[in-house]
Amino acid sequence: MGKTLGKALVKAAALLLAACLLGGCALEKWISAGQERPKASQGLETAGTLTEILSGLLALPENGREPADSAEEMKAVWVSYLDLSPLLVGKSREEFAASAEELVQNSKDLGMNTLIVQVRPFGDSFYPSQYFPWSKWASGEVGKPLDYDPVQILREEAEKQGLEFHGWLNPMRGMSESEISLVPPEYPIRQWYDDPALREENLMIADGNIYLNPASADARKLIADGAAEVQETYGTDGIHIDDYFYPPDMDFSVDAPSYAQYQAEGGTLDQARWRRENTLAMVRELSEAVHKASPESQFGVSPRGSMEQNFRDLYIDVEQWMREGLMDYIAPQLYYGFENGTLPFAETARQWDSLAEESGVPMVVGLAAYKVGKTDRYAGAGASEWMDSPDLLARQIEFSRELPSYGGIMFFRYDSIANPPEETADAAAQAKAYWQPLLLESTQP
Repeated sequence: MGKTLGKALVKAAALLLAACLLGGCALEKWISAGQERPKASQGLETAGTLTEILSGLLALPENGREPADSAEEMKAVWVSYLDLSPLLVGKSREEFAASAEELVQNSKDLGMNTLIVQVRPFGDSFYPSQYFPWSKWASGEVGKPLDYDPVQILREEAEKQGLEFHGWLNPMRGMSESEISLVPPEYPIRQWYDDPALREENLMIADGNIYLNPASADARKLIADGAAEVQETYGTDGIHIDDYFYPPDMDFSVDAPSYAQYQAEGGTLDQARWRRENTLAMVRELSEAVHKASPESQFGVSPRGSMEQNFRDLYIDVEQWMREGLMDYIAPQLYYGFENGTLPFAETARQWDSLAEESGVPMVVGLAAYKVGKTDRYAGAGASEWMDSPDLLARQIEFSRELPSYGGIMFFRYDSIANPPEETADAAAQAKAYWQPLLLESTQP
């Protein structure tokens, strides 16, 4: 979803050659014209002179990566562990390979060009990993391996059919305490859990569930190493994380020992701000690991649509992440109708667009295909909008495409559009009749 540095340099060289062939070129002036770095959001628009064009081509944002090419629209679908598990548990390699081919073909037929595939949902893995145990959602039991690699199969099928493949992981969320005894002893999460001192340092346990502690340098390294492993093993087009960070309502007592250690070392932030610094450090290290493993790959973040909830409940300062250029795209979950009483779609999308345009980070709009045909119980006056307006998703796509920072759309989730439940199947089919042509009409041959 963005030009590589190599492409830009090739174009720059071509322009230099053309200018010299035309005669009268002053290369010193051309080079000096490229010293002032434009905002990433200015892109590489055609300027009035060759000097201006070359200046745009040579300029790079401070993070060393190029701004995304707004002409390339991401049309993506989240493929969650809930979509994958029925295709895997108890199934042979041949059965899964057939299902993978069908999944990719269905996505392509719907107009998608990108799969966002969940490869690590609960501190576990859908592939043979040196860092995380096999997921029960893949094999039927935590730590029990499959005799084939479903991620490799799906990755190869996506490449065969011309779709991009992004590995989606949940960096902090782990399994339940009742499942940890099934994890083989060679994995860090089991070793940390079994040792009281390491457990206190590297893990957080709330309501019987385990989370990796982003205050721990070792935990952050494990998260980053796991992301790099996916990149290096499968050559994926990117790594994607969603909105699971600190769980909402996690009491401050849960990570009090880590906070006390921070204070003992001279830290002065209150615990809420300290948590946001921890997630910032984690995302920095994730971004660095992804781009070190594969400089041309993308790192994308999909936070909640409510900026207030992100900051207050999940302890993430997405605005700061964007200002620092830590991601290659932002995919806010704008799971609201136009008539939503609290967060109306248009207003919320414009807020995110303003932030995205200012920071130069393209926005991929997350859309709630799973709500079609259902009552939206938190929408107030717009509670029935997803039942009454079959063209809602289509109108959201059209609206999003007019936003200056627009980089694409992302549907949650695969089964909601390809295999909707019986009670919403008719509504999903009606909605698809509106939105599918919009995706297909922009598909390049």
